[in-house]
Amino acid sequence: MDTKRIWMYSIIGMLTTIVVLAFARLSFGVILPFMREGLVITYKEAGILGTAISFGYVSMVVFSGVAASKWGSKRTIIFGTILVSMGFIGIAMTPGYWVAFVFMIILGVGTAFTYTPLISLLVAWFPLKRGLVIGLTTSGVGIGILLSGIVIPFISTMFPVFGWRYAWGLFALCGIIVIFIIAFFIENPPVIKRGAADEKTVNVREIYRDKGVINVSLIYGVVGVAYIIQMVFVMSFMIESGISSRTAGQFMALNGFLSIFTGPVWGHLSDKIGRKKSLNLTMAITLIAMMIPVFYPTFIGFTAHIILISCTLTGLFTLVQAATLDQVKPSDMPVAFSYATFYFAVGQLIGPVIAGWLIEDFGGFTYAFLFSSICLGAGFILSLRVKNRQDEPVTVEGKVSI
Repeated sequence: MDTKRIWMYSIIGMLTTIVVLAFARLSFGVILPFMREGLVITYKEAGILGTAISFGYVSMVVFSGVAASKWGSKRTIIFGTILVSMGFIGIAMTPGYWVAFVFMIILGVGTAFTYTPLISLLVAWFPLKRGLVIGLTTSGVGIGILLSGIVIPFISTMFPVFGWRYAWGLFALCGIIVIFIIAFFIENPPVIKRGAADEKTVNVREIYRDKGVINVSLIYGVVGVAYIIQMVFVMSFMIESGISSRTAGQFMALNGFLSIFTGPVWGHLSDKIGRKKSLNLTMAITLIAMMIPVFYPTFIGFTAHIILISCTLTGLFTLVQAATLDQVKPSDMPVAFSYATFYFAVGQLIGPVIAGWLIEDFGGFTYAFLFSSICLGAGFILSLRVKNRQDEPVTVEGKVSI
């Protein structure tokens, strides 16, 4: 294995994840209190904006695999990152709610054309280290949340009226920088040479009907619901519970800092002890963490929630992705991953809408987080049924990838 390449590609993957996941999707929860005030919108409307991103994502995630097969992964990733940067610029300059809604959709479309081809590219380069590589890449989520938790409240305090616009503009600048990094330093993976057992043409229907793939995909959908509700509304939940916006921002920064390490740690651990054991453990801890603020929406309760969530949720994200790829042969991985990601995208599509309705009309943030906990409980039951499947060695350019 080319150690230099795996670290370089993982770092570039990390930077890309910061832009297209942390900034484009998950930082919305940090920027929401300031943006909601600037655009004068309700929590329902805020939930719809969060859903707009997910709608753009779910509508294009399946096509991103097709685009990558025709254009190549690198071109598809660059195209997606360009769309994300355009979305940032549009939201920063939006004159009103509905224009922001359109550019939120563009953010989601850009993420679809970036993230799935990115993971497929990295796994194609390093198939038997997929847990570590995906973990390193998804650590960008934690870094991005850390930066958002520090930078957004600071900018919004310095510029009370337009601070949230400047934050989106800063995200756009980061996106443009990442585009050039990908263009100059990333290469498409070499063609995988299939073994005798892998000579048949990929049968998409068989993959879609595979019980193991369906089970993991359902888990990914559940994680999508819980993940997006927590990220979009936890800061607003803390502020409404009496915690200052500055302290809430510091909590989000802590969340981001701890999340940097959980993806690589859980990913590497799962490569050693097995995906199922690691997945069961992270799902159980995440469920407990999500329930804490339901019963204890206090400073101590949120402290425990943030620490536990930080140590598991990004790792859970990594493990479900790796478990999806474990269910199929190397040549079937892009199709299986796109299929599972569709479930995840649907979860993220419906999550903010349901949470916004629960918050606005039913009983506040407590019920939104209770709903998220129930979803995670179902995910834990499904995780007990995950099967560990051994991967066959994959020959790349005449060598067995390890």
